[in-house]
Amino acid sequence: MTGSISRPVDRRSPVNVGVNAATAGIFIVLAAVIALTFQDYGISWDEELHVPYGHKLLAYYMSGFADRSAFSFINLYQYGGFFDLLSAAASNISPFGEYETRHLIGGLFFLAGLYGAWKLANLLAGARAGLMAVAGLATTPLLYGHSFINPKDAPLAWLGVWVAYFTCRMLGEERASWRSIAGLGVSLGLALGMRIIAFAFIGQIGTVIAIRALAFVPALGVRGAAAKTLRDIRPFAPVFLLAFAGMALVWPWSVQAPLNIVSVFTDSANLYWHPDMLWAGEIINSADLPPGYLVTLFAVQLPDYVLLGAVLIAVQAFAQARHLRAAKFTQARTLQYLYVALTVVVPLAAFAALRPSTYNGVRHFLFVAPQLTLLAAIGLDRALTFLERRGRALALGCAALLVIAVVREIILMARIHPYQYLAFNSLAGGLHGASGRYELDYWGVSYKEATLRLAQFRADERAAGRAVPEKALLFVCGANTSAGYYLPPAIGITDDRTKADFFMGGDLTNPRCRVRPEGPAVVEVERMDAVLSYVLDLRSGRP
Repeated sequence: MTGSISRPVDRRSPVNVGVNAATAGIFIVLAAVIALTFQDYGISWDEELHVPYGHKLLAYYMSGFADRSAFSFINLYQYGGFFDLLSAAASNISPFGEYETRHLIGGLFFLAGLYGAWKLANLLAGARAGLMAVAGLATTPLLYGHSFINPKDAPLAWLGVWVAYFTCRMLGEERASWRSIAGLGVSLGLALGMRIIAFAFIGQIGTVIAIRALAFVPALGVRGAAAKTLRDIRPFAPVFLLAFAGMALVWPWSVQAPLNIVSVFTDSANLYWHPDMLWAGEIINSADLPPGYLVTLFAVQLPDYVLLGAVLIAVQAFAQARHLRAAKFTQARTLQYLYVALTVVVPLAAFAALRPSTYNGVRHFLFVAPQLTLLAAIGLDRALTFLERRGRALALGCAALLVIAVVREIILMARIHPYQYLAFNSLAGGLHGASGRYELDYWGVSYKEATLRLAQFRADERAAGRAVPEKALLFVCGANTSAGYYLPPAIGITDDRTKADFFMGGDLTNPRCRVRPEGPAVVEVERMDAVLSYVLDLRSGRP
């Protein structure tokens, strides 16, 4: 493939008007879909703890800093509270329930992240790449599904997009504007106020600045390059001041003592919880994952066309690497692409080298997916440009195939709704092929549907005239709230399995439900022939 990913972008083409109109259409449709469906999502196990954490953070401010209960709440004080704090405040005025409000805010984060991705793709490669990035991200089930149910990793992923956008803006400006400085400072601060791993963004920014400094040495000498670098990094001083102020605002525990941040890094490096998990058809410990764990999961969970685009952009980058000279790394466009590439490559390489305890699929590294998908969109855009030079009909044919692939992904997302975060692509044989090989509903989101169907089963029993007790007890394998929030008064929850009338399970890697009890299944939540959760009737086995 010829052409350069660092070529100037022509934003004045009349064609861009139609392209931008199509992009706007995607946003309008997505906003409507989110408004109609955000209440369909169940409660993930993490949300049960994040709700009270958010309210405790809100109480800290509402009490004039007197209520400090958030600073000793389980281990959540070691996590930034931006999303939880925002959700707690919103729930006080929302007409929806606590969890429904959180899911709506998650959907709004998704839209905001897509807007940032559109701006970033436009900045790097133009309007058509922006359209393809939005279409690709909107139809990536992994990202779409997590946005509604993941209170930590999904918000961080979308904030990471904005950090990348404003970083690239600053790298492209001769003199950094206050808008860029403020944008980077705020987005970085909120990202730090989500998860400690956002400090990696600072390291990646520093890496790009260091590479640019070294690239100036042949032309300016060591002193000249050092002097220029000092001038270049001055705008980052207010960025980091803003960022740490933002982090302190949404994660107040982080600044209560000088070594609090250090302790989080230490605890993260020595994670005490190493749960078992399903990997390649076997139950293994999360501390023993293979180096290729993340790459493999991204390869089987991202849409096929995203994988194709990622391969294309990688091939093009390697082809151009042969012609790179030091002076190239003094150019803004090269540095912009370098930064975005680092946000993808560094986390994957770090995991392969260090292999920290990781579980629940790729969720701890979900922030890699938006930039990877964006780069893939640019790779597809460059491929279409290459084909256009060899025949318009050929390019139109390939564009039509891409549209068909996107439509196919939309149909898949509709078929597995509201469990998009579980989607697997054709490499894994879809959701059915992944069943029994990889973790599926590890967060119990399908327990909502299972609970509603259990309630209907009980109603049908009474309607049929069966002599059943007024009150039934349910044992939940997982977070009780994932089912209890939706239970009618006639069904209660018990933590004593021997007293339960019904058993709800799904994730067999959970120690509480490793052994499936005897009893007929009265509910099975399925998508594409894969069982996500079930309810067993334990009454028939009693004397």
